[in-house]
Amino acid sequence: MARELLIVGRTRNLRDIESNKEEKPSNWHDWVLVFLWSFLGYMFIILTVLTYFNPGFLPFDVTSILFRKEMSPFFAFSQGSSHYSKPQGFKIIALVPFTDYEPTSILDCYLQKNLVQNNGFLDRVVFVPQTNDALSLGWLNSIVNQTPEYDISPAGQDMEWKSAMDNVMYIRIDGDTVFLEDHTISTIVKTKLDNPSSLMVSANVVNEAALASLHSHPGVAMPYLPELFHHVDQLSLSKPQMHQEWRASSLPHWQGPMKFKVNKDFKPPFNGHRWLLPADKSIDRDPISASVYTDTGPTLDDWTVGAQQHYSFLHHLENNDLGLYKFPIWVDPTEPISENFGCFWGNDAVAVHHMFRHNSQTTASHPKPDRSRPHVIIDGKGLVSHYSSRQGVAGLDTTDLLARYRAYAEERVCLRTE
Repeated sequence: MARELLIVGRTRNLRDIESNKEEKPSNWHDWVLVFLWSFLGYMFIILTVLTYFNPGFLPFDVTSILFRKEMSPFFAFSQGSSHYSKPQGFKIIALVPFTDYEPTSILDCYLQKNLVQNNGFLDRVVFVPQTNDALSLGWLNSIVNQTPEYDISPAGQDMEWKSAMDNVMYIRIDGDTVFLEDHTISTIVKTKLDNPSSLMVSANVVNEAALASLHSHPGVAMPYLPELFHHVDQLSLSKPQMHQEWRASSLPHWQGPMKFKVNKDFKPPFNGHRWLLPADKSIDRDPISASVYTDTGPTLDDWTVGAQQHYSFLHHLENNDLGLYKFPIWVDPTEPISENFGCFWGNDAVAVHHMFRHNSQTTASHPKPDRSRPHVIIDGKGLVSHYSSRQGVAGLDTTDLLARYRAYAEERVCLRTE
C-alpha cells in the first residue's frame, strides 16, 4: 500500500500527482503519435472518397480493406498496354468470317495496319466467306488480289475452325468489326502467352455477351435517342463537314415530345437517321434505361440498345475517355464471352468451336489430359466495336453508324498510298 501522510485532517497519496497538485510532465512522443494517427485517418478517408468516384486513381480498391467482397471487373480500370513486340517462333493468323462487304471494308483498314509488314502482328489474314452475295464476294476477291498477305478459305460455316493448324496462334476477327484499338491484338496475344492454361482470350468487345451489363452502366451508356425528324441531306454538306461526320460533338440536341420513350418493338423513324443527346437527362427515355427501369422497354438484345451503345462509344472515342470501358482481365466469367474477337492456339480450335456452339462457357466439358480445366479470359485493356452485335442488324442499318465508323477509319486508321 502507498504510504500516506496526515495533513490538516486529510490524507494525501504521495504517488497521486493530481492530489499533490503537481502537473503531469508532457510527453512529446504522445503528441507525435496522436498527430500521425489523425493524419493517416484523414488520408484514408480522402483516398476512399477519391477511389469511389474514380476507380482508376489507385491500382487497388481501398474499400476492400474495410469490406470483404469479390473483386469485380466493374471496379477495375486500365488505360491500356505498353509496347509489346511481336513474339517469335510461331505465326499469327487472322481468321475473318465474311458476310457483308460494307462493314468489312472498314475492318480492312485495321487489318492492313496490323500486318507484319506494317509493324503489326498479323502474318496472314484468311477470309472465310459465309455469303453468296455476288457484290460482296466480288469486293472480297478484289482486295485479296491486291494484298499478298490476304487469302480466301473454301466456303463453309465452320471452315475457319477446321483450317486451324498446330503451333499457329489465331485471332478470330468477325468481318463486322468496325473498330479496334492499336494495341488490341498485341494485348490479347501477350495475355494468351502469359496465361498458357487459358483456352481462349477475348478482347473487350463493346456491349457483347458477358460485358453487356458492364457497358450499360450510366456514364458509359449515354442517353442517346433516335432522331424523329429528317435532317439536312448529308450530300449537301461541305467537304470539311463531311470530314467531321464521325464526331458526336457535331450532332445537334435531340428534339421531340417530352413524354417520348423508346419502348419495345420501336420502329426505325427513317433510313439514315441519327441518334442524338437530349438537352435534359430525363430517366427512362433511352432504350437502356427503359430496359432497366420499366416493363415496357426493350431488352438488351434489341437493335435500339445497340444503336445507343454505338453512339455512346463514338461519343467517348471523341472525348478520349475509352478508359470508362476498361479493366485488366476477367477470368472465367459466369456468362458467355464474345466469339467475335478472340485469340487461341490452333490445337485448341476444336475445343473453342465446341464451347461456342454449345454455349458451355465454363469449359467444364473441355478438360485437359491432366484433368485441369482450361480458362477463358476477357482482356479488358483492348477495345473492339462489333457492328451487328447481338442486335438485329436491319435496325442498325437504318442509322448512319457505318458512315461514322468509316469516316473515323479513313481519318485515323487507313494507310495512305499516295
